[in-house]
Amino acid sequence: MRRQQGLSFFGFVIIAILVALAAITFFKVVPTYVEYFSVKKTLKTLVKEHGSAPAATIREGFGRHAVISTIEAVKADDLIITQSDGKTTISVSYEKVVPLVANISLLFDFEASESSSPIQ
Repeated sequence: MRRQQGLSFFGFVIIAILVALAAITFFKVVPTYVEYFSVKKTLKTLVKEHGSAPAATIREGFGRHAVISTIEAVKADDLIITQSDGKTTISVSYEKVVPLVANISLLFDFEASESSSPIQ
C-alpha cells in the first residue's frame, strides 16, 4: 500500500502566510521605487531643458514636474544645484520610510544625480 504524500493543512497555512507577507512587502515597496525613478527622470529632463538656467528656474521646473509625476518625497528646496564652468549638476539625497505592518517599517535611502556637459 502506498503512503500518501502532499501538503498538510498546517503546511499550507504557513506557506500562505509567507506568500501574503511577500505580497504585502512587494505592493508597499514598488511605489517607492517608481517615485525614485520618476525623480531620476525629472532630474535628467531638467538638466536637458534648463541646464544653463539659474538655480531658481531649475527649482521652479522641478516643482512643475513633481506635480505632474506625483513626486512627494522630494521638494524643490531639497535639490542641490551646482553650476561651474558651464556644467550644471543637479543632485538630491532623501530617505523614505515605508510602513509595513503595525510598528514594522522599511527605510530606503536614495541618491540621484544628473550632470550636463560643459558648454563649448
